[in-house]
Amino acid sequence: MRLVVIQQGRLRDPHVETLRDEYVKRFARFGSLVISEKEPKGAEPLWPKSARWRVLLDERGDAPTSVQLAERIQKWTMTHGEVAFLVGDAFTTHAPSAALADVRLALGPLTLPHQLAHLILVEQLYRAATIIAGTGYHHA
Repeated sequence: MRLVVIQQGRLRDPHVETLRDEYVKRFARFGSLVISEKEPKGAEPLWPKSARWRVLLDERGDAPTSVQLAERIQKWTMTHGEVAFLVGDAFTTHAPSAALADVRLALGPLTLPHQLAHLILVEQLYRAATIIAGTGYHHA
């Protein structure tokens, strides 16, 4: 499983980065989870060229359960290979990148600061990997 999280802009919070890095480290036994912090440059998309499926975090997107997200990630990675997730910054999401998204995903009905959305996404990707692998992390 190859996943990429693109953070538009920088997190600038060492506490969030430390927690995020712990989940990235744990994810390593299931595949590759790469974090990329990128500043928009004009109309150039933020998505990596290697990503075959692009997921935009958007509060108006579909909000699956953790199990449903795991099922989708399994399907997307089996069908498309590398999957990329884009988290916007505090003000907006880069419009040229948003326009290229294959699907929009919400983390729930609450509006979250981008740093927390980033951290929650990474934790949910780790949780999805454990659900797919059948480990005991997810207690549903």
